[in-house]
Amino acid sequence: MSPFWSDGVPVSVPAPTDELPDGAPGGFEHRSRPHRVQGVSNHWRVHSAWWPEALAAHGVEVETWRDYWEVLTDTGLLCVLYHDLIGGAWYLERIHE
Repeated sequence: MSPFWSDGVPVSVPAPTDELPDGAPGGFEHRSRPHRVQGVSNHWRVHSAWWPEALAAHGVEVETWRDYWEVLTDTGLLCVLYHDLIGGAWYLERIHE
């Protein structure tokens, strides 16, 4: 599977259904088409505060705090979305073909 990388524009994410874990995206819209999340295959969190020395060594001063969700949609997409926990927006990071 080769991934499609998105353009970094926030996506609208509705509240999840009761069948999904807390915090999981309920769905999203991509190319004017709604995609409802049917299942979560993976979830992980990235928080750059764990590596302040490494960030400083590379001149990075911006903190990153994200929840990533690898999901399967009702339209058959396997994709990764992330929730920017600092800014509050959701992003479609990649779609696997």
